[in-house]
Amino acid sequence: MSSRVILSCFLLIVFAATASAEPTAVHNPDQAAEGVVTGQLQEIWRAGGDDDEIFFGTIATVKSDAEGNIYLLDGQLSEVHRYSPEGEHLAVLGQEGDGPGEMRGPNDLFILADGTICVLQGFPGRVVRLHPDGTPAGDAKYSKGEGDTGQFAVMVRGLAHPDGMVLAGIRMSFGGGSVSTQDYFLAQCDPDGQERHNLLNKAHTIDYAEFELDEMAMDFVWSRLAKGPEGQVVTAPDRDAMRFEVFGPDGSLERVFERDYAVGTRTENQNKLAHQIIEAVGANYPVPPRKITTESHQAAVNGLWVTDDGHVWVQPGNRKTDLPDGTWTLLDVYDAEGVFVRQVALTGDHDENADQIFIQPNGHFVVVRGALDAWLNQQAVSTGEGEEDESEEEASLEVVCYRLEL
Repeated sequence: MSSRVILSCFLLIVFAATASAEPTAVHNPDQAAEGVVTGQLQEIWRAGGDDDEIFFGTIATVKSDAEGNIYLLDGQLSEVHRYSPEGEHLAVLGQEGDGPGEMRGPNDLFILADGTICVLQGFPGRVVRLHPDGTPAGDAKYSKGEGDTGQFAVMVRGLAHPDGMVLAGIRMSFGGGSVSTQDYFLAQCDPDGQERHNLLNKAHTIDYAEFELDEMAMDFVWSRLAKGPEGQVVTAPDRDAMRFEVFGPDGSLERVFERDYAVGTRTENQNKLAHQIIEAVGANYPVPPRKITTESHQAAVNGLWVTDDGHVWVQPGNRKTDLPDGTWTLLDVYDAEGVFVRQVALTGDHDENADQIFIQPNGHFVVVRGALDAWLNQQAVSTGEGEEDESEEEASLEVVCYRLEL
């Protein structure tokens, strides 16, 4: 065989390998293939509220394990409530503190395949691990590699991974004067939190001498992040686009899918809520911001979840379609290949701005009534028009678990 033929064969092999490494891409129109359908929410159980002996401060997240047990992470009281699939209150796990199995101000929770419960403490950032019976199972810390303690990391979101965990947070470094450099990251990590694959990054600099908080500058995939059934990581990296990236268990970009989407102007109430949310975030900084800047439109994606069948569920920030009578929010549904198959309007009397949805892998819907007001009150941000608004402060959070029927 001639050298020219050998070279040609080599180039074909290289080209084929390169082509196969490219992620698949799906572009969808702005209308779902099956249009809008109504999803009936059938209540399974509820907890909290004024008539329950269980009291919640704030619900940071809702997760479920392989048996269908529901875990409610109370970010204010620093504890985890476990409920059976039928709604029986089984246990309270963890408590506020700095010792083994204890936490302060947790932001998120995820559950490993062996049942280990991992709770993300915000700052100082660490993963507090608990055995299923609630006993301590040791801590993990995010790090870039050997010798990196990660002591100036804030933990925001976490996902289980077949061979470790996926962590999203903020690494902070301090230069001279009043400047702080922040690195927003999404990384696939080993079981101890050491980074193996960096998936997404964003740099953000803060000058405390002229401290401003800008919604777009602070934007990242915090609420636009979900785990797939085979260990994939699904993200919506762009604030103003209905565009999704799917990373495989090895950290490679496997799939990109998107749909046509036009942002809409925020309503007066949405503008107010956006300012309040940034104001609440500002309460975690050492000095109050001199200026808060928000966008004129909602983010394209307000929430993102993946069910066991591989379907991706998305709550858009704005919707063009009028809701059918008796429904309160509209969700986009993409199949496992990224095809925009339908929109689902959910029945019920909830408020899509004030209440928060958590879709579980088994397809159950958990809605936290009053989630936004509770979180704003925790951050000492007023949610009322006047100085006295005791009714909202006294309202108890209520959690409702539903079965969806299409």
